[in-house]
Amino acid sequence: MTARTVLTTDTLETFRTTFNSLSSTDIGDPASLTTTATSIVGAINEVNASVTTAFKIADDTSTQQTINSGDVLRISSGSNITATVSATDTISVALNSTITGLTSVSATTVVSGTMTLTSGSITDSSGSIDFGNENITTTGIIEGGTITQGGISLATQPFAIAQAIALG
Repeated sequence: MTARTVLTTDTLETFRTTFNSLSSTDIGDPASLTTTATSIVGAINEVNASVTTAFKIADDTSTQQTINSGDVLRISSGSNITATVSATDTISVALNSTITGLTSVSATTVVSGTMTLTSGSITDSSGSIDFGNENITTTGIIEGGTITQGGISLATQPFAIAQAIALG
């Protein structure tokens, strides 16, 4: 914007044309505003009110927090969870590969490797479930299959169990 000067020796007409050129060339015509304001000051105030540098975050309980310009949004790591910030504008939240300190877990089916626990049944696609020092190998379901312990086949049918007890 150039400096507009009206000398004390200038005519009123020079003052009028110099002053009128302020709005048309230096400030701009208010009719060309894309806001609803009718003055430059009003337009600046309207734009300032509509441009926000804040945003809100909310949790599952609808508790909200406003993040203003200059604030830092922090994603905190916690027990068994890691939060990592990287370029560009990325936050990665991950569940640790080893989970500790849990007091309970609820699930309809739990799968670990080849073993599945669901509806009160433990199955393993390898056919073997190891209980520490005891290895139980099954073929089919236990009721109709074979259980071995230490290389010895154990009876699984009620009649066979009764017979083994009777025969000693």
